[in-house]
Amino acid sequence: MIARALVLVGLLLVACSPMQLAPGADPLVIGAIYPLTGPQQDGGREELGGVQAALDVARARGVAGAGRVELRVIDVQTPDQARAAVDRLIDTDHASLIIGTYGSTLSEVAAARADERRVVYWETGAVADSVMTGRSYVFRTVATGGTLGRMAVRFTQDVLLAGAGLSPAAARVAIVSVDDVYGASVADAEEAGARAAGMQVAVRVRYDPHAFSPDAVADQVAAIRPDYLFDVSYLDDGIAIWRGLLDRRVPLRGAVGTSSAFCMKDFGERLAGQAVGLYAADKPDGSVAPEALTPATRQLLDAARRAYTTRTRDPELPIPAVAGFVGGWVLFHDVLPAVHGAMTSDAIRTAAYAVDVPAGQEINGGGVKFSPPGSPDAGQNQRTVSVVGQWQAVETMRIVFPSPFAIAPPRLELSAPRFP
Repeated sequence: MIARALVLVGLLLVACSPMQLAPGADPLVIGAIYPLTGPQQDGGREELGGVQAALDVARARGVAGAGRVELRVIDVQTPDQARAAVDRLIDTDHASLIIGTYGSTLSEVAAARADERRVVYWETGAVADSVMTGRSYVFRTVATGGTLGRMAVRFTQDVLLAGAGLSPAAARVAIVSVDDVYGASVADAEEAGARAAGMQVAVRVRYDPHAFSPDAVADQVAAIRPDYLFDVSYLDDGIAIWRGLLDRRVPLRGAVGTSSAFCMKDFGERLAGQAVGLYAADKPDGSVAPEALTPATRQLLDAARRAYTTRTRDPELPIPAVAGFVGGWVLFHDVLPAVHGAMTSDAIRTAAYAVDVPAGQEINGGGVKFSPPGSPDAGQNQRTVSVVGQWQAVETMRIVFPSPFAIAPPRLELSAPRFP
């Protein structure tokens, strides 16, 4: 824990340090809004570290304009702080664009405020679908919450039900979700997808992350004895709820969580053997199957890992770091060098809409093509990747689905919980 604290402090110091500029060049100030303290700090720091690693690689490779970039980082924990950070970055720091945010509740407010002020907001990690709704200056490089929810349902139907010999009509599903924009995006898609597939949605439990009883949530799930659980929680919530289900010996056939809890390193560390067998639908980490990447992208992945390790001393690329790197790389490598003339928000927006990166050329196995202006999801990357990972040993998660990205087969014999 002491070593981790030193790493995080080092990341903060680097995050707040101006980047070295090319001789004679005026700085290009880019705001960066992430939760670097508080309950979401691990993911926020990792995602920012990925963005910074992308800038390091862009500078090392001589990408045009990368030497001008100066990140102005602001730590935020609440939506009000996120909104204030946007105003400060625009009014005081004169940021040309803003990148963030990891957390959906933060992103929804920050993106709305930046869009209102006609400044480009570049989302690298938050998944709530509403972040993009009705916005003209917001871009997102990662999958939506709805995509993650549909992936959880697809995996359950194609792998878990098939492996158990169950028809969808025979499967009873419980959905637990935090009652905010993140939880709604993922869980709404899970509920709609499960019903469309013919599964029985026996209960949906929504909870307030600031005032809830994990025992009460576990009691509601235990009362209906479902076959499968979909859980959309934050880290502390997800751990507490899962422990409650284990205490009640709920006879699940399988459980699929999503980002912000089941996929996170701390989830596996804190639950140890109690996490083994659980699944998580999320964005890929740095272990995506090499076959999903082009040779040049495999080299880029190696460079990303080296740059991230240099900054954080972490030899792995966790999910938020990969998301941050992809978002940063697209911005620094594909968008900013294509801007002609003054670096205005409208010029950045035009350059972003012209980006066309085929699948397999980003380090997560995806590509980049943003939905065009005027479409319902304008600015949303249509070539994102979502996967399902499984905790297959203590503190060991492997991507198991879908097959182009998997590095191991799912171990169905581990899917049912082992009770204390």
